Amino acid sequence: MFKFLADENVSRSLTNFLRKLGYDIKDIKEERLFGILDEEIIRLAKKEDRIIITHDKEFGNILNNPTKFTKIIIIRYSDQSPDNVIKKFNLDLSKIKNKIEKAIIILYDKYIATY
Repeated sequence: MFKFLADENVSRSLTNFLRKLGYDIKDIKEERLFGILDEEIIRLAKKEDRIIITHDKEFGNILNNPTKFTKIIIIRYSDQSPDNVIKKFNLDLSKIKNKIEKAIIILYDKYIATY
């Protein structure tokens, strides 16, 4: 089962939902790591073999620097309300399970981009 690291812009309702599904998820907010740099989040994710979940499209810039590569899910739904994100993320998670270990994945309303 996957281990996740929720960026501080990810709602607690999504982290709680994923916990209820049985996922191991560490939340930047709960760890009181407010405002840490993306590089530090990447370092922590690599160290603990976690998949970063974020709404921050700047994480997509990691594609320009393969030495920083880690597993990332970037949520870019047009409706970022917690209820909508939970509903769509749950559906998309089943679609990306086989790709998640080796990719940067960007979730959009109508499609999923994998890099």
